[in-house]
Amino acid sequence: MMTRHVFGITEVPVRLESWRRSVMALGDCWKQLSWFYYQYLLVTALYMLEPWERTIFNSLLISVAAMAVYTGYVFMPQHIMAILHYFEVVQ
Repeated sequence: MMTRHVFGITEVPVRLESWRRSVMALGDCWKQLSWFYYQYLLVTALYMLEPWERTIFNSLLISVAAMAVYTGYVFMPQHIMAILHYFEVVQ
């Protein structure tokens, strides 16, 4: 294991230091995600709901968003091709 020497003083091993840095980065990421979730709760006024109500609302929201993405993925190519045929871009 490598150690770093500064002014004759042995510091924390480099592996441990890089591990701490990655853990701190993970903690910072968690803080940022928590802050975004808190903003989501405030903007949508979900902080007033009980946890089970919030879970139902979030489940419905995720379901609707997933269905919209799926529908766009399945049907948009057909609509785009119809538009391109209409404007005679594609024969």
